[in-house]
Amino acid sequence: MQNIPSRQNIRTLINRNITYLWLGQLVSQAGDSITHMAVIWLMLDMTGSASLTGFIAFAATVPALLFGLFAGVLADHYRRRTLMLLSDLARFFLILIIPITYIFNLLNPWLLGVIVFSAASFGTLFNPSRDALIPELVKGGQLLRVNALMQSTGYLAYFVGLFGAGMLLNTMGLVNLFFMDAGTFLISFIMIFLIAYQRSDQKAVNYENRHLTELKKGLKYVMVEDRRLFWIILITALNNFFIMGPAVVGLPLLIKEVWNGSGQDFAFIESSYGVGMLLATIFVYRFASKYKKGTWLMLGIIYDGITFIPLFWVGHFGIDPFWLTLIIIFVHSLGIPFIQVTRTTLIHSLVPGNMQGRVFSMINLAVIGVMSISVALTGIVAEWVSPREIFMFIGIAATLSGILGLLMKSIRQAD
Repeated sequence: MQNIPSRQNIRTLINRNITYLWLGQLVSQAGDSITHMAVIWLMLDMTGSASLTGFIAFAATVPALLFGLFAGVLADHYRRRTLMLLSDLARFFLILIIPITYIFNLLNPWLLGVIVFSAASFGTLFNPSRDALIPELVKGGQLLRVNALMQSTGYLAYFVGLFGAGMLLNTMGLVNLFFMDAGTFLISFIMIFLIAYQRSDQKAVNYENRHLTELKKGLKYVMVEDRRLFWIILITALNNFFIMGPAVVGLPLLIKEVWNGSGQDFAFIESSYGVGMLLATIFVYRFASKYKKGTWLMLGIIYDGITFIPLFWVGHFGIDPFWLTLIIIFVHSLGIPFIQVTRTTLIHSLVPGNMQGRVFSMINLAVIGVMSISVALTGIVAEWVSPREIFMFIGIAATLSGILGLLMKSIRQAD
């Protein structure tokens, strides 16, 4: 009996389609992590403005709020692989515009915002399509393993991309990193193009221009037919409203304010996310299936909030602020897989296959769409309030959102 898990792991890893998807994600998400850092720091360097830094983060996330739900409808009715290919190819050309316009002195904050908004708009197609595609590539019993594998890919890519960016910044310069990022989308396009599978009959439905009707069906399923999904999405939205703005905008502002740090400092600190998330995913992979996924999810959200509170004390007690911030972010990152992996697997378990694209798009809306509001507000508030004070407040608020979910029996026992 003890040989069975290893055989299942081998079968998962040698699944050709999963291998292509894994390789594509590894390269593409490494590039994404570079863009995430480079766009924020580029705007901060160009303008020195907290509110404009919040604006560029808003431009990168608001498409999920505007188009996220419809992207899920498309993922349930069109070929998911095709949508992923379209997303990668469009982002390849758009990201390439950033360094080219910068070289010719044509880049300004507003053009950068338009490019980032456009790339993020095509990006809304990718995640719901990828998440809904996975159950078509592997058997149900392998979903937790594959979801853990995919999440760990993102975490590994996050570390490799940002740590590599930190190492290369002094030699390449910030702007040239965008050429690397554009290339990663092209590599991802090739990997996903190589995926070959036969779509199940229940997914191959003629779309017939029923966007709004199908969207209403998805909303009804979440609001009426399975209220657990409604609460999971609402608590996810609350957590991300409090957490994501400070995480995206507040952290670079903290680095600038407390010790006048550099883009290299920012890249190295952000890379610690990848290390912590990768290590925690190993634990989730081995032990999360032994307990209720709903409980793990809510505990992860509570931990998500508590571990941001110590950032309030960065710059005090005579401790090097760079190393203290890096350690706090590393500790914080250990809880993220308990949110992401268990939530994805929970949706696969609770939601019928022909509805998953819409539900995942609602999750994406709750994560990235709500983040767009959070980053904009953080940039505005940071003009008057210290980033350290912001981290204290949002840490407490995010913790309370997780406690709310843990108090609900139906959520605790969801599996």
